[in-house]
Amino acid sequence: MAPRYDAVVAGGSIAGLAFAAEAARRGLSVLVAEEHGEIGEPEKCDGLVSLRGLRKYGHPPAEAVVQNRINSALIHSPHGTRFAVNATALDVVVLDRSAYDRQVAEEATRAGAEIRTASRVSNLAEDSDGVTVDIEGERAAARYYVDATGPSSSHRGGIIPAAKYELEGEWVREKVVEVFLDAVKYPAFFAWVIPYGGHLAKVGAAGRGINPFRALDAFLADKPHTVLRRVSAPVYVGGPVRRFVQGRRILVGESAGQVKPTTAGGIMTSVAGAVTAAAWLGESLKSGRPSLLENYQRGWDGAFLKEMRAMSRLRGLFGHMSNSELDEVVRALGTPRLAMKLSQTDFDFHASALLGALGVQGLLRVGRAVAAAGVRSLVRG
Repeated sequence: MAPRYDAVVAGGSIAGLAFAAEAARRGLSVLVAEEHGEIGEPEKCDGLVSLRGLRKYGHPPAEAVVQNRINSALIHSPHGTRFAVNATALDVVVLDRSAYDRQVAEEATRAGAEIRTASRVSNLAEDSDGVTVDIEGERAAARYYVDATGPSSSHRGGIIPAAKYELEGEWVREKVVEVFLDAVKYPAFFAWVIPYGGHLAKVGAAGRGINPFRALDAFLADKPHTVLRRVSAPVYVGGPVRRFVQGRRILVGESAGQVKPTTAGGIMTSVAGAVTAAAWLGESLKSGRPSLLENYQRGWDGAFLKEMRAMSRLRGLFGHMSNSELDEVVRALGTPRLAMKLSQTDFDFHASALLGALGVQGLLRVGRAVAAAGVRSLVRG
């Protein structure tokens, strides 16, 4: 069957849509198949992102898509110690993710991409000339298949159960993101509050081996609120997969593990991966040199792999700390000098920023609060 498209994209979330927009701009024929009936639904991402990266990769959100601008972050230890970072210079916003996905879908459509909703991809077959897939009973052929469907069974070790409510509560701080650490209540993760306007917030909890909805209800038990929406949204923290290009299959976004191991945030890093993949696919097809597509992973790795590894090391330490150790670490981090340095860094590279801001003396101080083996691993990194 002769290829009709240069690429068939499975998954109409931000990575698949950003790929389609960039590929179509470069003159490639692209079909996006989204299994849900509407782009952007159901919304599972909280939309916390820095505008710097999205501007860099060509998909800044329209002003109407921005729900809130964040001016600070507050980290709570298990027993009430707090660590604050001024975020006014970091360009951090909360997006209406459904609206943002629709914005990028419109960009892709204007560029010439075809988008089908309520369309599930199945029966992928690959040969030397391309791929064929079934989309709701219709056979489609393409030169390449782009997987933007999210973490698969091969990612299972990096998936943590999570629950999220959108709610209204008088206690919500309008411009302040809050993170609550507790190794017992939220093992290997945390609870969070992300305000998106007035007293509205996206509030969640995640942790290994817990019922996240019970944990979230317990977190909110003493906070009067009205739940507007409930979402079950597991988070992925396992880091990038080994290969982004596998024969005629190209992985982007969460399918490629392009998500921060510390926070599971991945809007910017996924957009970066998708745009880079589309650019190199265009060059590869234009020149007739399939090997050029390998530059996709080289480019993304060059920009993000060092940071992802630093995040994974921090996650490894964090995941094994007790509550008393978490208390001590937050106390050690809560210095005016460190807070000032973090307020002047890059939101999307917070692991490197934290390690750089700590310096040797800070690492030694934090080291007294954690297991010696973990500190050795961190220092070697």
